[in-house]
Amino acid sequence: MLPTFVIFPALIACVLIASGALKLPQRSRTLQSLAAFGVPAPLRKPWAAVALPVGEIILGAALLLLSGPAYLFAAALAAALMATYLVLVARSVSKRQAVDCNCFGALSTEPVSQITIWRNAGLTLAALLAIFLPGMALGVPTQLALFSVDDWLWLAATTTVALVGIVAGIVKPPVSAPTTTRDATAGQDFELVEGPDLISDPAARDAIPHTLELVSGDGAPELLYNLVVVPQKTTILIFARVGCGSCGPVLSQVGDWSRRLGDDAQIIVATSSSRASVKKSYPSALPHTYFGAKAATEFFEAHATPAAILLAADGTIASPPEFGGDIIADRVEQLVASFAAQRQSQPHG
Repeated sequence: MLPTFVIFPALIACVLIASGALKLPQRSRTLQSLAAFGVPAPLRKPWAAVALPVGEIILGAALLLLSGPAYLFAAALAAALMATYLVLVARSVSKRQAVDCNCFGALSTEPVSQITIWRNAGLTLAALLAIFLPGMALGVPTQLALFSVDDWLWLAATTTVALVGIVAGIVKPPVSAPTTTRDATAGQDFELVEGPDLISDPAARDAIPHTLELVSGDGAPELLYNLVVVPQKTTILIFARVGCGSCGPVLSQVGDWSRRLGDDAQIIVATSSSRASVKKSYPSALPHTYFGAKAATEFFEAHATPAAILLAADGTIASPPEFGGDIIADRVEQLVASFAAQRQSQPHG
């Protein structure tokens, strides 16, 4: 038996404990990530945002302390958990969903990617090796007792390299544009929209933050980035509220505007008003309305209502906010005309 095989359960234990400890203070982001990954609604409750990181910490400690059948059971749970993470990440990447996994709390703010898949695949393999390699059932303490000086040096070196690699993979500088692949025509839907502040060059646009969230009508947190990129639609983001005199005409037209835009674009209304008030006063706008708009309002500096911002299907911000019901109505009409002109210019046959 090679006692240095202990690196595998030790690595998984360290990752689990670090993940749980860093995730525990980020409960709202954990709920957001569960929703973005498509976890069933019964598991997207506040208790899950506590149970998941606490469970990771307990499982990591069990890998370090237990031996015999108890250790093997803990190692099997760890392998199943890592495999589950791998499947969720791979599914999201294949769908080009910009999901913030909150894997390591505040240290991980970038959306999942191919790098995340490879990292999770490596951790899944390590978890499996922690079950099936010779002598694993002895447990970590017994294996460490068998270490020579050379084994300790090897363990320290490989653990350092592994942890540095993991941290380097999750801590990245902020980016000004999303890294998702887009086709050659992405972001070009706005050429026919006449607006002095329109940012028609996709390379010059800022990205929608991957952590900015709204709340759907059923109370689930939703990443604004995903609401735009996943359906691959141009989005008119409207900030409005019930009781705002000039917001009324805008909210009353949202349903009709959405119908006229069809599959070319979508309207998202962000509001600080309650769901009940929107349902009562503007029921046709309710299917397009998201709540808890404070963070989005501050980010886009949409402090007066109504306000509208154009978001491109590639997850970038195509215009600064514009204010006033008449201006918003004009912009929607221009966008409708733009898409109609594009359809007419396309070859038929």
